[in-house]
Amino acid sequence: MDEQHKILVVDDEEVLRLGCSRVLVSEGYLVTTAANGQEALDQLAADPVNVVLCDLKMPVMGALEVLEQTSVRYPGIPVIIMTGLGTVADAVECMKKGAYDFVTKPFSIDHLCMVIKRALEKQLLEQQTRQLQEEQARNLYNLAMEQSRMHTIVNCMADGVLVTNREGEVVLCNSTLLHLLGVQAPPPHPGPLQAYVDNRNFQAAIESLLAAGNRSEARFIAQELCQNHIHLRALSAPFSGLDSQVLGTVTVFHDVTHFKELDEMKNDFVRMVSHELRSPLAAIKQQHAVILDGLAGDLTHKQRELLTRAHAKIQGLLDLINDLLDVAKMEAGYGQLEQVPLDLRETLGELVELLRERAASQKVTLKLSVTDGLPLIQADRRSMEEVFGNLVSNAINYSPDGGEVRIDAISRGDYLEVVVQDQGIGIEAEEIPKIFDKFYRVKSPKTRQVIGTGLGLSLVKGLIEAHRGAVDVESEVGAGTTFRVKLPTVGAAKGVDAGE
Repeated sequence: MDEQHKILVVDDEEVLRLGCSRVLVSEGYLVTTAANGQEALDQLAADPVNVVLCDLKMPVMGALEVLEQTSVRYPGIPVIIMTGLGTVADAVECMKKGAYDFVTKPFSIDHLCMVIKRALEKQLLEQQTRQLQEEQARNLYNLAMEQSRMHTIVNCMADGVLVTNREGEVVLCNSTLLHLLGVQAPPPHPGPLQAYVDNRNFQAAIESLLAAGNRSEARFIAQELCQNHIHLRALSAPFSGLDSQVLGTVTVFHDVTHFKELDEMKNDFVRMVSHELRSPLAAIKQQHAVILDGLAGDLTHKQRELLTRAHAKIQGLLDLINDLLDVAKMEAGYGQLEQVPLDLRETLGELVELLRERAASQKVTLKLSVTDGLPLIQADRRSMEEVFGNLVSNAINYSPDGGEVRIDAISRGDYLEVVVQDQGIGIEAEEIPKIFDKFYRVKSPKTRQVIGTGLGLSLVKGLIEAHRGAVDVESEVGAGTTFRVKLPTVGAAKGVDAGE
């Protein structure tokens, strides 16, 4: 036996006590004895045992009295009653008081050992059952505590939280979100998503996350919603079970109304200041032009030089103001883009002719290559002039050692690709992700002489995306930079419009 079990033999006959002890010890059990029920209870109080073999009739205290005590104080110890005088009524009475089994004297050794073995198995099963029950109770308690803690944390968050199950029903929604959404009475729980957030784009995003099926195929989706004049940024993500299958989604809503208001105030300020500055600067520039043209009298060489520099600075300020106004309009979403069928061949040709003299002054050669049968694009002419004017001007400016700037327009089926490639100083790899940020300029000893606002490429990216296009950049330091602009052709652009 792996573990020795202790048996307490209680009988007023010493011969029976000794006989049972010898038999049970030979079977591998530890045995203690008692002459009556009171002695047995005293021993149990000092040293508990696994099984009690107890005679039915004994002086001082019999088995029935022992059962009354052990059933209350030691309910986990099975008691087996032994008797040679017992009746069926006695057996029934013992069983009612909690006895495990009833054996009659004389009994066989095999039968007695079998009854004890069953009693020990019963005791072991009861112990395991109690352990499982206790463990289950602890787990349920811990689960309840975790749920309570989670609900407390979620309800104390300043951001809104919404959780759906795999059927798209809302199973958790904190009070902050209900307040942000302006919901007075809580919707049904669980309930349909549209009862909480009545926004089709958001509902479609949740459906797409749930449709992914496998967590590895799922993704995060960020959106901006406007509910009851409150602007919310929603970040939705799936969560999965042990089998990696998507079980639902979690969305955190952040109130960005204040930031939207600040952004609008900033745009209003930029527009106001720009308009207020543009008129007097334009007047000063015009007066400088009159003086430089000699209409106000002759100028000395030094005076002309100083006025020419001032004239160039004024033009730089006007360019900055125009760029700021364009950026403000684009961010506000009401920039006037008159998109019509446009032949980019003509636009690029005029641009190259306009910039050829400036390029030559910097020893840069401009080359334009347009494939035959170039398709039309649906675009705003002024925007395209601004986009490619910025790209070609940058290519010239950042080629201080001369070289060649190539502009290639190529048909790619549903879209048209324009490549602007220079042989200039290039851009460091870590700088490339930042060049489209507003006011960002690459800092290099070779770029100090280049005058600019840092808004040109930001405008390029914004205008291209407003035309449902894309712009990419490749660069190698010392070898040059290549910008690739992709714009949908007339047929493809109409297809996009039709699908929206």
